[in-house]
Amino acid sequence: MSGPERPVTIPARVLGERAMRRLAENATPGSLQETARLLRAGELSPRQVLDDCHRRATRANAALNCYVTIGAEQALEQALEQSLSRFRTSAPDERPLLWGIPTSVKDLTPTAGMRTTFASRAFAEHVPPHDAPVVGRMKAAGAAVFAKTSTSEFGILPVTEPELNGVCRNPWDHTLSAGGSSGGAAASVAAGVTAVAHGSDGAGSLRIPASCCGVFAVMPGPGRLPVTPRPALGAGAQDGVVSRTVADAIYWLTALGALDLDEVALAVSEDPWPADDHRIVLTNVPPVDCEVDPVCTAAAVAAANLLAGAGCRVEEAAPDWSADAVLDDLMLVRSTVPVAYGDPRPEMLDATTRAGLELAGRTSALDLHRAIARLGAYTQRASRVLAEGDVLLTPTVARPSVPHGWVTAPAHPADVFRRAAHFAPFAAFANLAGLCAVSLPLGAPGAPGASGVPGALGAAASVPVGVQLMARPRDLAGLLGLALRLERLAPWADRVPPVWVG
Repeated sequence: MSGPERPVTIPARVLGERAMRRLAENATPGSLQETARLLRAGELSPRQVLDDCHRRATRANAALNCYVTIGAEQALEQALEQSLSRFRTSAPDERPLLWGIPTSVKDLTPTAGMRTTFASRAFAEHVPPHDAPVVGRMKAAGAAVFAKTSTSEFGILPVTEPELNGVCRNPWDHTLSAGGSSGGAAASVAAGVTAVAHGSDGAGSLRIPASCCGVFAVMPGPGRLPVTPRPALGAGAQDGVVSRTVADAIYWLTALGALDLDEVALAVSEDPWPADDHRIVLTNVPPVDCEVDPVCTAAAVAAANLLAGAGCRVEEAAPDWSADAVLDDLMLVRSTVPVAYGDPRPEMLDATTRAGLELAGRTSALDLHRAIARLGAYTQRASRVLAEGDVLLTPTVARPSVPHGWVTAPAHPADVFRRAAHFAPFAAFANLAGLCAVSLPLGAPGAPGASGVPGALGAAASVPVGVQLMARPRDLAGLLGLALRLERLAPWADRVPPVWVG
């Protein structure tokens, strides 16, 4: 299931297939599918769609600081021309699925001719000469890249507040984090700038901000999309998508060749996860020893009850997945991430990144190798936790969100990393175990908590709360089918935050 073996350009004629017709039944006004349909029909022009998107992005950015770069007029014209020129004379049903659709790209992902800072002062004016492979897929699918969304420095932290680009604010509550590291992508979609946005996920970086901002997110699993090679990071983070609806995420993944039509057919079928062959395992016990907010556990239990009521086989269990013994190892290895970006001078790094790199520099090669070996052993154990045909259901995060600066407040990098792990203890397991995963915003803002202290554990949530589903990569279609079912049972797309430009 490697990315390059999958088709790069999917023509619109596949929309006539039964699976895609059924997917279109889930389209809503303003959705990606609806905009693509209007473009194909000639009821909207690509220029009009791009101009409207640019206006929304500018308004949202003034309130949220969710974009690092928004293309200037000349750059937008060039991006649109590149997107349309290959298919301008083609019949509408021969054009690719994202023809004329404006899209943003996370600022960790290189885009040819458009500034890519990696959220680091060391790359403040960096303009890559080439696109990352996944950006090539997006352009081949007809999309026009118009902006870069904010992230944490090198994507290391689960919050988006780099020193170079500043704090990305949550559209539901400006005092709380939008999550990270794909915080700009999630905030922009939640605010209604675009129906979908590209992001990447190395340890929950799509799912965490999706939970904080009340949108859907998919990490499709290894091999679905091509990765950007960075030797020091191994396989690197997985590219994926945040969206307002499940159907739009499926459409986007199909357009990029990450799902085939048989998988779409399974996802939109009446019973994508037959109870006779599959089970859903609920756990609110995280792999890291920390408290989980009652608001978060309640959202996971509610999702389990909805699925059980829909005929799914749901069981509660505590997996053998404790990661406390390897937390420091994971922190040490992630502290070396700047090396993969050319090993910039320490004084050009954020204080937290610099402290982590200095700690790694004081570690012997032997101890670093021991840490890598222990992580490898945990990864092997983690890959066996989920049986064939099982789905693991958890809260996405342990706290609905955290105040700006809370994660990075400690001086020692180990304490910073522990705070990050206590904020989102469930997410990195999917990456370590090689799973696919989604986050669904099933917990509505204002859900009652046990505490009356704003921002404290047990307080009523002022932001949405996500629920996470994880499965083996080959089960992505079934997982998306479960997500569609939950969306129908507990729809969220009509909930909009105070900052809304759609």
